[in-house]
Amino acid sequence: MTRLAWFLSFWTGFTSLSEEILWVRIVSFASDGTPQAFALVLTAFLGGIALGALSGKRLSEKGKATPGTAAWLLLIAGFQLMLLPAFIAAAHETPAATFWFLLLILFGSAVKGMLFPIVHHLGSPHGDTVGRSVSRTYFCNILGATTGPLFTGLFLLDRFSSGTNLQILGILCLIGAMLPLAHLVRTAKIRAALSPFFVGVLGLASFPYLQSSGSMLIHELATAGEGTIRVLIENRHGIVHSVAGLGRDDIVYGGNVYDGNTNIDLANNSNLIDRAYLLYGLHPEPRRVLVIGLSSGAWTRVVTAMPSVEKIDVVEINPGYIEMIRAYPQLSPLLDDPRIEIHIDDGRRWLRRSHEKFDLIVMNTTFHWRANITNLLSVEMMERVRESLAPKGIFAFNTTSSDDAFYTAAQAFPFAYRFRNFVYAAKHDFRDQVPSIKERLRKMRLDGQAVLTDNPATEQSLDSLAAVELIEPRKIVDRSRRPLVTITDQNMITEFRFGRWSGDASK
Repeated sequence: MTRLAWFLSFWTGFTSLSEEILWVRIVSFASDGTPQAFALVLTAFLGGIALGALSGKRLSEKGKATPGTAAWLLLIAGFQLMLLPAFIAAAHETPAATFWFLLLILFGSAVKGMLFPIVHHLGSPHGDTVGRSVSRTYFCNILGATTGPLFTGLFLLDRFSSGTNLQILGILCLIGAMLPLAHLVRTAKIRAALSPFFVGVLGLASFPYLQSSGSMLIHELATAGEGTIRVLIENRHGIVHSVAGLGRDDIVYGGNVYDGNTNIDLANNSNLIDRAYLLYGLHPEPRRVLVIGLSSGAWTRVVTAMPSVEKIDVVEINPGYIEMIRAYPQLSPLLDDPRIEIHIDDGRRWLRRSHEKFDLIVMNTTFHWRANITNLLSVEMMERVRESLAPKGIFAFNTTSSDDAFYTAAQAFPFAYRFRNFVYAAKHDFRDQVPSIKERLRKMRLDGQAVLTDNPATEQSLDSLAAVELIEPRKIVDRSRRPLVTITDQNMITEFRFGRWSGDASK
């Protein structure tokens, strides 16, 4: 009985924490990566464990802490996980999707939470050794709660979709129920009768509807707009997908949030790619370039067209973008460009380790209200970037219209200006370079061909860039309805205080 309790304690910890990881990913994806997603999942998860543990305690007091009860709870947990992708997809279509998500989390964690007091009761006989047996049972639970997230996060998520992983955990729960069932019977003949149960579990796992609901869960939650999903890639780093745009260019999403466009045509400018072309108008001869965040690759592709560029370091945390870029012929040549070296790493960490000096540092960052964006928008990051710039280097990044992000750049750099939602900052004033922008841009080449076509739309775009107004920080400060705040690693203001749902009037 003691060893059975150890196994159940390990199995409960393994499946519970693995499920929590998957729930964090799913809720974060469905809520566009808002930082509150983790807190909501954790609250529901811990609340379910508490309620389940209370119910398990009462069952134990009534003498129902038996292997049979444990088997039933694992069966319920297993079937719930097998059906969970279908439940999530259905709940997502309702106005109260978040409420239903939290209820599903609460139910799943409560079922497994009920097991915890029961396994302690089974594995802790009365007597002098009760303290030792409790500690050993608890240790097995900690061991499972540690290995589960590692196995799921580092192995399963790199090989299966989020929905399929939920169903794999369901199968593990159903298989785990076999051991307490086997403990209830004493003869080999009856134990052999459990074989059909095992076959039934495998049959359930292969049921076409369940397979479909698991593999298609993220498709159901993905933001597709008016188009259909072209590419969808899931791995342990995250989820990226692209959808067909209204024109000829596709839209790229990272974590279910707009993350770029496949267009590189200045005349088209559907993704405001003129912000990338402006770089060559501000720095006459960039040679070393650092791009933090590859995304669709459109910006990097434009940088490769600058004739003076000798080396481009690209830092991207999710290798899924590389796989996506291969699907787009107008972008994929950058992957074979000998000047480009792609580093799969965190941008801030890579920059901290680098001792290189760059003429251009480009960071087309995601929305200022998303989780962990402080790592890229804080004044500490800006100061690190400033140290990595060459004497005439320029730093460009996307504020996504956050006035606080612009204000923060102005605190770190003597000269900072904004065009559209992009900030261009440096240790020197570079505005005198703008008048010659048309001449420089006409020199840009991709695969030996001129980037700019000779037509009225291109000329109009060039004229617009030549007349561009670079907005100074004082204008943003004067028009703001509240005092702007410097973003730091500690205050994380764009994620929480002035985040997506803050109602900040200055945005």
